Amino acid sequence: MEFRQLQYFLAVAEELNFSRAAKKLKIAQPPLTRQIRKLEQELGVELFLRNNRRVEMTEAGKAFLEESRRTLEQVEHSMRVAQGASRGKIGRLVVAFEGSSAYDIVPASIKTYRERFPDVELVVLGMTTHEQVQALHAGAISVGFVVPPLKGKEKELVVEAVLQEPLVLALPENHPLASQSKVKVRSLANEPFIMAQRESGCGMYDQVMAICLRAGFSPKVTQEVNEMQVMLGFLAAGLGIALLSASVKQFQRPGVVYRELQPSCPEVALAVLWRRNDTSPVLHAFLDVVRELKSYNQQLTVNC
Repeated sequence: MEFRQLQYFLAVAEELNFSRAAKKLKIAQPPLTRQIRKLEQELGVELFLRNNRRVEMTEAGKAFLEESRRTLEQVEHSMRVAQGASRGKIGRLVVAFEGSSAYDIVPASIKTYRERFPDVELVVLGMTTHEQVQALHAGAISVGFVVPPLKGKEKELVVEAVLQEPLVLALPENHPLASQSKVKVRSLANEPFIMAQRESGCGMYDQVMAICLRAGFSPKVTQEVNEMQVMLGFLAAGLGIALLSASVKQFQRPGVVYRELQPSCPEVALAVLWRRNDTSPVLHAFLDVVRELKSYNQQLTVNC
């Protein structure tokens, strides 16, 4: 039995006229008649009673009609699902992000993607960089946002930078340096630093260390955390200062203020991470959204 035979049968059943059914299907009547007869032979029953004046359905034909409609609807639905999946419009996407960093492009990418692809099941998880690498290898997530560099070489993974953002100084509101509008990095040499946890694999730790070393000192790290809200809580309690990406200013935590750094404008990077051999249309549609927002952000970038 062929799919087109069900389509032909349904047309004849609806029209109860071979000539009108053939016109509806845009085929000649003889091939239609032959296909219906072939279908009846395959089923071993008569579906239609024919005479010179009219066509009637048999009881077997009426029963077969209901099943045929359900079958055609299911096949058409399956075709739509397959076509949607091939275009990245249907499926499942699991996005992970580094909890100790805060970048506008992460929520913006998720929001834009959800609006464009509402039928994709979208799951968002907070994970350390190390956890993201493991989850990608295990196939537990589709893509992650990380602060490079990664520890070790990951040949099976692709790391693509999506933006660079200036660092700002976050400090308690009653800190002496809070009275300055801009703070020199070298003036932080004796301050207690609260840092993103190095063991989590987050590259923010190494980037901040490099910036401080370029300014002539090694930071005094008194606390390492892996969650932004925890870090802000420590800052508000007066336990130290931190160098964070500028996007963190969106977190208006009472007791914490942000100041620009000088004389230069050190920057930290954010990257997306995914499996090199992952050809999923759902994933690549998401990457297209991220790249689109990356391009838009670059146009708006203002030098410090």
